[in-house]
Amino acid sequence: MRRSLLGALGLLAAVLSCPAGADPLPPANRAAPRVGNVVEYDARLATVPCKRWEVTAADQDGSTTLECDGNIAYISVADGNLTKIVSKRGDTLVEFKPQSFGLSFPLETGKKWKGKYTGYAASTGASWDADSSCEVMAPEIVTVPAGQFDAYRIDCLINWTSAPFDGHSHSSTWYAPKVGTIVKSVSAENPEWDFEVTSLTAK
Repeated sequence: MRRSLLGALGLLAAVLSCPAGADPLPPANRAAPRVGNVVEYDARLATVPCKRWEVTAADQDGSTTLECDGNIAYISVADGNLTKIVSKRGDTLVEFKPQSFGLSFPLETGKKWKGKYTGYAASTGASWDADSSCEVMAPEIVTVPAGQFDAYRIDCLINWTSAPFDGHSHSSTWYAPKVGTIVKSVSAENPEWDFEVTSLTAK
């Protein structure tokens, strides 16, 4: 329920390619996906306990697909946000309709956006309606197991309703333009959505 889903969510403009030699933090456009690129997380992606995600298809029916141990994640080609993750049996593990809203390209300091979606997580069996508001903060240096990166921090406030309850959650994610992915995400209220990138492999 009370989840910030970011970056999962928004997960992921991830696993994509590395833009070639640019200034440390120019305005960040969405990186072009490359089949075979791999991103590994410390424990999970969007509550799904699977670490190694590989790009298996790019721009297929409007989605980039990533696979981890038979689980498939679908990422919107338009803006790099997570739409759903299904298991190897086809069961829905996580879903955002129309998508999560953790990213909005191009990214630059001070940019703000909003988005409404309906979410579902099989890990808790919860469904919820959410209204998210996000802002790109000033660049920061962030250190994760995969290394040290210049990154834009994106702070989001999510107001959610899951009848008869409602509430809000806060999240921060760090998008590193040089590697074209979110390298860290933290939810103040829901640590089951947290992740850090441990390694990146580009084809």
